[in-house]
Amino acid sequence: MKTKHYRIVQISDTHISKFGQFMENRFDQAAKIINGLDPAPDIVVHTGDLTDNGVLADYEFAIEKLKAIKPNMIIAPGNHDERNYGQSLFREMIGPLEFESEKEDLKFFILNSPEPDRDEGRLGRRRQSYLEEELGGLSEDTLKILIFHHHLIPVPYAGREMNVLEDAGDILDMVLRYNVDLILMGHRHVRRVLRINNTLLVNATTASSIRTRGRFGHSLNIIDIRKDKPIEISEIQLGDS
Repeated sequence: MKTKHYRIVQISDTHISKFGQFMENRFDQAAKIINGLDPAPDIVVHTGDLTDNGVLADYEFAIEKLKAIKPNMIIAPGNHDERNYGQSLFREMIGPLEFESEKEDLKFFILNSPEPDRDEGRLGRRRQSYLEEELGGLSEDTLKILIFHHHLIPVPYAGREMNVLEDAGDILDMVLRYNVDLILMGHRHVRRVLRINNTLLVNATTASSIRTRGRFGHSLNIIDIRKDKPIEISEIQLGDS
């Protein structure tokens, strides 16, 4: 990797809504923290469930709230975003449900893991074939990052396990074969960082939903990528100040 220092902020599961279980004060605090980081983030990655119900009022409110975050942002769709035909509003108001993005010598793959009106997720054979072709063509200097909402492996303390990717085994095998460096996920409202071989799997907790787990609360992740050093993951807790 050639980049000297690249900083990613990961937030997830904001569940923005005027009539849901959105904690606006937590979101506002997260935005203030993100804007005040030194060094500033190169990118903010939102790993899904931007909205709570996927309806027009939620998306309109979300657009207004996102204006408070100054750095550029990548947003992956979550299962709540695709409720009530919300995927059409996501495309219209946020952007593509999946795409690629290159930042210096980092390659981001943003993938649409939800299926409309279902809590379960999957990537499927088409995306797997596409990823294998794309990952196989990248140089060794390229740092490979996958971004999707559903978790690839079970997350402790997150309750009964029901929503891991339906094709998680095949996706995990592919990820390890192609030495993906970093996978960013959300969904379960529990933070977890796990290394398998050369791959870091990072789940973020919720930034602003009332639906926390136990006493884990709300937080965001800071991911620092430096040349010739291991990727560093740190957590910033959100709470009453």
